Amino acid sequence: MRIKIQILLITILYLNSISTKAQEIHCDDFCITDVRMDSITPNLMYVTLFFTGGTNDFINYPWVSEIVNAQGDTIGHGTWNFFGQFGNTNTDYPVTVEFNVIPDDFRASMIFHYDTSICLLNFPCTTGIVDPNKNEQVRIYPNPFSTETKVYSEKHFNDLTIKIFDLRGQMVKQVEHQNGAEISLQRNGLLDGIYFVQLIEGNRNIGTRKVIVVQ
Repeated sequence: MRIKIQILLITILYLNSISTKAQEIHCDDFCITDVRMDSITPNLMYVTLFFTGGTNDFINYPWVSEIVNAQGDTIGHGTWNFFGQFGNTNTDYPVTVEFNVIPDDFRASMIFHYDTSICLLNFPCTTGIVDPNKNEQVRIYPNPFSTETKVYSEKHFNDLTIKIFDLRGQMVKQVEHQNGAEISLQRNGLLDGIYFVQLIEGNRNIGTRKVIVVQ
């Protein structure tokens, strides 16, 4: 038993040393490439996540905590994962969902945790490492903000929808039919904290940005 514990501790130290040497990792380094139901266990869905990077890149304790549908409702919960994931690999993460058959044209946002970071990832994956519009620069400034911030783009938005989610995956604000290269976003009652801002133009997910609201 003691030997097994020693081996486990050595393994953890080794993986942590890889993590500290790896390049800085961002949410754009992840992409949900597939979802599928378990063939035996009811209401169990596997979320396949691809992590780009090299063999020295490693994330600790990755897991999908929640799945949020297009209406902002939570439809699934995951469980904390002790193991990690190396760069340039696919890993399946189990999530308990409210259905036994994946709906046609299934679209959702998933809250993904790793190390001390949180990402909001879209399925189907249209941002990050497989985004054909990777060069389209979108930023939100100022960030953090207290009363108003702005969404800036190199290209003009056309009928942009802005959805804001809190850390529990609940949609707390939605702004529709926005046009132009500079869109104002008002606080309007949002509590202090961290939020995910999802940008959708037509049927295309432009991307997701993390913002911080302060006093």
